[in-house]
Amino acid sequence: MLFLIGFMGSGKSTVGRQLAKAIGADFYDLDEIIETAEDQTIVKIFATKGEHFFRELESHYLKTIHESDQPKVIATGGGTPCFFDNMEWMNENGITVFLNPTVDVLFNRLKSETAHRPILAGKTDAALQDFITEKLNSRLHFYQKAKIVMNVESNEVDVLQELLMCLVIG
Repeated sequence: MLFLIGFMGSGKSTVGRQLAKAIGADFYDLDEIIETAEDQTIVKIFATKGEHFFRELESHYLKTIHESDQPKVIATGGGTPCFFDNMEWMNENGITVFLNPTVDVLFNRLKSETAHRPILAGKTDAALQDFITEKLNSRLHFYQKAKIVMNVESNEVDVLQELLMCLVIG
């Protein structure tokens, strides 16, 4: 079981889909699982039931996905490792991979997604860069507990090839 962790825009879903295909595993996007199971968007869950309720759901579904023995690649939400015992649990139950792009790479990826990510909506470029820097810094100590840290400065294809090499060698 491989768990991809990292900040929003780090490439977890993109790399995860490609990685799962390359190694013959099933791919799961934790946010998509929650939205399907709860029949509402993450944004709506946050707005109507609050972050604590969402984080409990997230932890529950993370651990539910694990129940079958089928090989899996799971793209977690950006905050998943930061709540309850999720990071420790993932490290005990699989291989955790922290996709770690620079703030500039995250900014360039997220700048065009502000309309699709309500938490980023309406932010100026400077405010977006500050938000990414502050939020990333607050989560970094959780992310750095990953078994594999991938510094992402290139496209997802290069990251995938490098990650596959780490998994084969490691």
